[in-house]
Amino acid sequence: MNFLTPTVILVILLLLITVGLWLQFALLRTRMSNRLGRLEERLGENEQVLDLQLKRLGEVKDQNDLLIEGTNAAKIIMEALHRDVNRLADGVRGEVGMSKAIELARAGATKEAVADETGISLAEAEAIVTFHGKKKV
Repeated sequence: MNFLTPTVILVILLLLITVGLWLQFALLRTRMSNRLGRLEERLGENEQVLDLQLKRLGEVKDQNDLLIEGTNAAKIIMEALHRDVNRLADGVRGEVGMSKAIELARAGATKEAVADETGISLAEAEAIVTFHGKKKV
């Protein structure tokens, strides 16, 4: 009996090819499993980094909010100081204007001249000239 007939040889070849393919798939599965494991590790590391970055971002946001509050408070203070400086400057200008108006009145200037020279109202100039001007005899 001839055991190595073409059919038997073909079956043996198909069996060897099937076993070879099965071994290739087993090796491929092992490689893919290893790669998947490494990817899962990297994903876990990336999640940890992301968590740390989110935490730091929250801290930065909190610091930014504090800076905004401080800036707003400083702005309010600066506006109040600006108003005070303007008020003081107006007061000094007013005192200087009144002093100059009195000097002009004592020198014999008219109410119109005093008002034009100092920028005070005509009524104020008239009062200053009346009380501080040269007395007409």
